[in-house]
Amino acid sequence: MHPMKTYEPVFPSPYPDSTWSAIAGFVYATPLHLYRAIDSVQRREGDDADYIVARPYTVRFKLDGRDREITVPQGLVTDLASVPRIAWSVVNRVGPHLEASIVHDFLYIAWQSSPERGARDADREFADKLFLAGMAAAKVGALDKALIYNTVRTFGGGAYRRRDPVRFVRIPPDPV
Repeated sequence: MHPMKTYEPVFPSPYPDSTWSAIAGFVYATPLHLYRAIDSVQRREGDDADYIVARPYTVRFKLDGRDREITVPQGLVTDLASVPRIAWSVVNRVGPHLEASIVHDFLYIAWQSSPERGARDADREFADKLFLAGMAAAKVGALDKALIYNTVRTFGGGAYRRRDPVRFVRIPPDPV
């Protein structure tokens, strides 16, 4: 159980309404602000999921030539980059891929806020391709980008389909 109060923010569906073919022009529109409660450090529980997006976080891109924007809501609980401990010597949880990882985390759980939508394979593919575009915009090295992307495509299906009981929490006013 997470010590902070959970809530369900209201946000528009971040997924495309129809089939698409190309993501281009990805930019980070706002800085990423993360929050970690002091009791998270003291408890040492849930090391991988005690970071919280402290302010809305926006990215912009073109989807088949049309301008799009996704804003990750304040309060998103994240494990930063979901890298298994065994792989930390190759790819760390924090690095140039971090900001893209946060958007990816959001896209992997956003379907849960629209119960009628469900976990669609097309939405997962969009999340993974947008993650790839975000890593390219952050100038993640070609080898790391390929390794991270292919790992997510190969092993991310279970994480995508799993319902998360704690997705968003309320944080103290202006924590950063």
